[in-house]
Amino acid sequence: MGRRTVGRRNGAEDFVSVGKHSACVVHLDNTGIVAEALERRNNNWRIRAAVENDLTLQVGDSSFQLHKELQILKRCCDAIAWKACIDPKAFTFPDNNVMHSNVLASKKEDSKRGGVVEDWWFEDVSVLRIDHFIAFIESIKRKGVKPVLVGSCITYWTEKWLSQIPCGKEHLSELKTHNVLRLTAECLIRVLPDEGSSISCNFMLHLLKLGMMVRVNLELLNKLEKRIASTLEKCSVLDLLVKNYSNNDSLYDVGIVTTVVETYVSSVLKNSPSGIVGVRRLVDGYLTLVARDPNLSAKEFQSIANALPKSARYCHDSLYTAIDLYLKVHPRLTEEERTKVCTAMDYNKLSQEARQHAAQNDRLPVDISTRLILMEQVNMTRSMTSTGSNYKRTKAQTVMRIGKGSEKGWMASREEVRMMSKEVETMKMQLNELQICKMQVQARVKRCTH
Repeated sequence: MGRRTVGRRNGAEDFVSVGKHSACVVHLDNTGIVAEALERRNNNWRIRAAVENDLTLQVGDSSFQLHKELQILKRCCDAIAWKACIDPKAFTFPDNNVMHSNVLASKKEDSKRGGVVEDWWFEDVSVLRIDHFIAFIESIKRKGVKPVLVGSCITYWTEKWLSQIPCGKEHLSELKTHNVLRLTAECLIRVLPDEGSSISCNFMLHLLKLGMMVRVNLELLNKLEKRIASTLEKCSVLDLLVKNYSNNDSLYDVGIVTTVVETYVSSVLKNSPSGIVGVRRLVDGYLTLVARDPNLSAKEFQSIANALPKSARYCHDSLYTAIDLYLKVHPRLTEEERTKVCTAMDYNKLSQEARQHAAQNDRLPVDISTRLILMEQVNMTRSMTSTGSNYKRTKAQTVMRIGKGSEKGWMASREEVRMMSKEVETMKMQLNELQICKMQVQARVKRCTH
């Protein structure tokens, strides 16, 4: 970035620092502003963009008051925005500079073929400081740049800017760093385009995490949470992955995802009940992925598993898979922790195959395993006594069927009640045996743990 002398006033030089190939070149002399970027015609100021290859703008601070009075920053931002709004194919870029404006490898391939991508100007505006960048974003919004392109530009600038600033918790104690991060995060949240698909869920989650760490305005955080929650129905599991900064924490920040899912349930679900199917699959897929993390606590797993209401899942097979995987990766959990992990699962919403697996799963808590065995016994009894079953009919059901076509149905009904009462007594005895078995198993577990 070079300094270009633009005039002398009382022996002093006023300047505007511009890039190698600037979009706006401002010259000052002792009579005012003259040609190249600003011209005076008929007592009106107008800005002229001297378009070359790069769009790098940095206004010198030595003439800040003069720049403010003449609105040079606004005029320069408008000039860059004007250039960014125009179809890049309408301009010819020198062969030796096309590669400079394209950063990613895919863009380099496009430049080799002679094409220029829409975001060729991202790298140039990424050098602007936050206040200048916000002014530029507002300018391109006014000029009608596509919201997706605006969102991509904000993402590019933020990623480049954050890579130059230490964001670990140990650095946030420094007041200067904390304030810079907080002000920057607040500005970025305010300037996000309103269109739902204009910016990725993953970027907004990272921005939300930064905002929570530096304690930005609570109203802005709530606004961002609702914005992210409204996009969950179209997100993938990878969009929810936000890494933690500390090595002592779990690999991914599960707490921030839990917060967003809870916001979805409280504020979005009532307006879009049909979207719960996609969000349920998303959460269960996320649970299965993070369950492999050995540092993920039982409390964190339980919180995300219970973030959705039980009614949101018509089948709990995916949830059971995630729970089983978590218990397998975390064999040292206490009986109480394992029980809490399983609280979100409803046995009645498991498929027959999943129920059979769960009944024989020694990783599940003893209390739940016993309950599963008991419920399996009850279901088998119901199946045997149900109409149309392939199982052998009970005496009560046989009497009931005979009595249906008989003129003396009331006699059959009395016999049916007597038979069913006898079967209930038998089931009570079996239940007592299961309770005794449960107590014996619990006693053995206690002896093993001591």
